[in-house]
Amino acid sequence: MNSRRDSVQRSLTGSILNRNLRVLVLHPQDDDGLTLTSHLRRVGFNVETRWPPAGVLSDNVDLVFRALLPEERAPKDEWLGPDAPTLISVVAFENPTFIDQAIKMGSDGIITTPIRASGLLATIVMALRHAKQARQSAQRIASLEQKLLDNQQLREAKAILMLMHNFSEPDAYEMLRAQAMAKRVTVDDICRSVIQAGAVLQLHARIRSADSGSID
Repeated sequence: MNSRRDSVQRSLTGSILNRNLRVLVLHPQDDDGLTLTSHLRRVGFNVETRWPPAGVLSDNVDLVFRALLPEERAPKDEWLGPDAPTLISVVAFENPTFIDQAIKMGSDGIITTPIRASGLLATIVMALRHAKQARQSAQRIASLEQKLLDNQQLREAKAILMLMHNFSEPDAYEMLRAQAMAKRVTVDDICRSVIQAGAVLQLHARIRSADSGSID
């Protein structure tokens, strides 16, 4: 059992090492910055260095090491966000202030200075794994939310057709499906069109009602 688990772990780490990762090191060119860059290149990563941090990153970056310095207070890099590459923060002091900064930035891992080769690869592997799982979870949540929205729109579109044409619920759904097939679009697209049309018709009905009231 343990040998099988070890084999899976080796394959995960091996796949990362064989990916020719493109790594961006946002760190001053001091001893720690040079040491970090040297270790990463020794592992076999394609490394680029930059300081100060730029507002925009290139699209081909897989992993970012970002130095958090005391004088920065609260870094607000423009490239940070849901679609940002995996981020590992580099901190000089392991205290709550730096840890809170790393969390707010969405860091997937933290390393401390002075930079050491020991533990660096493990941190990289775990950070990449964590970032991948977080992206997959976000995608699943977005997919579920879209399904809930689609179901809501389907119920609303069927209700409009049932009210306007005195359809049964199965007939209303069959009409939506037939329209989608005829126009080569999804049922969700047809539902949105029906809902928009229903809103327009409802608005017209209100205008007519208001006009009738004014005439009376």
